[in-house]
Amino acid sequence: MPASAVALAARYRRQLSFGVVGVAVMAVGFAVLFVLVHGLGVSPHLAYFVQAIISVELSFVLSRCWTWRDRRGPTRSDAWREWRRFHGSRLVSIPANQALFSMLVVTGSSVWAANTTCIALTTIVNWLVGHHLVFGPTATGATTPTTNADR
Repeated sequence: MPASAVALAARYRRQLSFGVVGVAVMAVGFAVLFVLVHGLGVSPHLAYFVQAIISVELSFVLSRCWTWRDRRGPTRSDAWREWRRFHGSRLVSIPANQALFSMLVVTGSSVWAANTTCIALTTIVNWLVGHHLVFGPTATGATTPTTNADR
């Protein structure tokens, strides 16, 4: 790999890891939807809700352990505070996504297109909330300086 590519990857490590986590969570979510809808015959609306819960929990764990590992608080109390902030931010996005998903499916979209649309619409919001609220330097008490690449 050229040195410039390595330097670029190091500079944007957090954004790249956020993307990798997002793709992994999305893959798991699609697998859960597939198994529930096509394997078990569960209603797509219920299946979406179940996969949303699984995806949110997986996203929190991977985000805390990898994307923002340098900003996570070291104590159990810090972890619970981060968990509450992360999930509190989802109190709006999950119901909105559920409504959008259901509306898209009822109006003829495939389960896959509806899920992809919901993911696309929340990705930027999830980055901003995670970076500035849930795992922000002042949110966890971390002292790691923020670079331009982190913004």
